[in-house]
Amino acid sequence: MQRDCYRCGHPLEERLAFCPACGAPQIRVSIAPQQPSPPPDGLGADLTSTPSAPLPPELASLAVAGIEWKYFFRTAAPLAAFTGMLTVPLALLGFFVLLPASLIWTIARYRQHRPTPLRGGQGARMGACMGLLSFGFFLVFFLGAVFLNQAMYREMIISVVRDRAAQASDLQSQQMLQWFATPDGLITFTAVFLAFTLCCFVIIGLGSGALAVALGKTRNRSEL
Repeated sequence: MQRDCYRCGHPLEERLAFCPACGAPQIRVSIAPQQPSPPPDGLGADLTSTPSAPLPPELASLAVAGIEWKYFFRTAAPLAAFTGMLTVPLALLGFFVLLPASLIWTIARYRQHRPTPLRGGQGARMGACMGLLSFGFFLVFFLGAVFLNQAMYREMIISVVRDRAAQASDLQSQQMLQWFATPDGLITFTAVFLAFTLCCFVIIGLGSGALAVALGKTRNRSEL
């Protein structure tokens, strides 16, 4: 391959370093191929990485979703009303039979509507909400019964307080128990009783909800 001298224009061979006509050195400049500039930080991984494939249905069903409270409350409300109403005359039956059974049935219906796995903590929260809802209905029926039978309720509380005061050995305990027979004492006694009942509803609901979820997991494993 031939080229011309940059000074005199004499044709030269490619391998010659000096022009034979004018003696000018022939400078060769090699241009390195331009390298592509690296992408900005955080962008190259996104451009070069391949999109992740979707999870198979078997694994996707294992993802734990949140609780659909609207459906849960709609299903639990009738049972909570029944539990709260019967707990007024039959406290032990309401606490230890109706509330756990209602929770087990409600969570089973919830799983049929939304077949996603439930954690024990989610079951406990559902149980606590069921307990609060049942206590709300209990409070309505209890206060209604007290309002309609004020004299009977007062006589019942006074009778219980006098029996306890008679069994007390020291004078201070007798005076304190007799104070509960006064109007202020009756109000305080009722408030303490309602607070204790609320704690029972919530605690039993927490345990029953977690137990209902655990029973559901055990049944699913046995079916597999």
